[in-house]
Parts: sequence; structure tokens; C-alpha cells
Amino acid sequence: MEQIGQVVKVNEVTAWVMVRRHQVCGKCGGCGVALSGSGENKLEALNQVGAVVGDRVKVVSDTAHVLRASFVAYILPMFALLVGVYAGQVLDQTFMLFARMDILLGILFFSASYFLVRAYDKKMAASQIRASIVAVVTDDEPPVDEKC
Repeated sequence: MEQIGQVVKVNEVTAWVMVRRHQVCGKCGGCGVALSGSGENKLEALNQVGAVVGDRVKVVSDTAHVLRASFVAYILPMFALLVGVYAGQVLDQTFMLFARMDILLGILFFSASYFLVRAYDKKMAASQIRASIVAVVTDDEPPVDEKC
């Protein structure tokens, strides 16, 4: 994903860039832009080109983490629910514990997947810078079509 933004703060190897959320993205937040009502936010990016405060820059972010996060957030809980329902049916048929063991285990596995998703989210958020500054853009260049 490519975005154009303005550098507002520079650290040793990273820079904070003010970027706008894409119209296409809605409220996804996958590029690191918060879900603020204004559609703007600061994004931390690796400063590969030595940009300084005030520069307009092109920021590129990897979309692979968005796909991974989508899988973990949506597919993993659904898979846990189905595994819980299946395990409950097998246990009910084998041991005849009580009639709705499948529903109980489905809900239990689905709820447990929430904690797995939270742990994954905290791990990824703490260890990952999702974007890189790849070029300084001059003011006379027209804005590019920001692509996802």
C-alpha cells in the first residue's frame, strides 16, 4: 500500500508521518492509520531516505500483515467454534454426558480463541513497524493514486 504524507517528527531510524486514511479502506486500519473521525493520524515508518520534519514523503506498507491479522481475527475464532461443536458432538455420542455438550464446547472454544487473538495482537503490535518511507515527494508533483 502506498500513501503520501508529511513528516512531523524524526527519531534515529524512524519518522512519524501524518497520513490520510484512504476512501477505499473505510475503517479497516490495516495500514496503521487509526480509526479517528478525522481520517488523519500519525504513522510510524522506517526513515530509509533521511527525510526531515516538513518533507512530503511516499510511505509504503506491507499488506501481508493485514492478511495474517484478518485470518487470526476472523477465521481462527470460527474454526475454534466448529472444533468445539464437533468435539462436543463426539463426546456426547461417546459418553452421553448431556444433550447440548456441542453448544457448550462450541461457546467455550470460541471464547478461548478471543484470548489467543488478543495475545497475537499484542505480540505483533509490540514487535512490528509496518511502513517504510521510500521517497521524498516534491510539492509540485501531483498526488498519486493511493493504492492498497
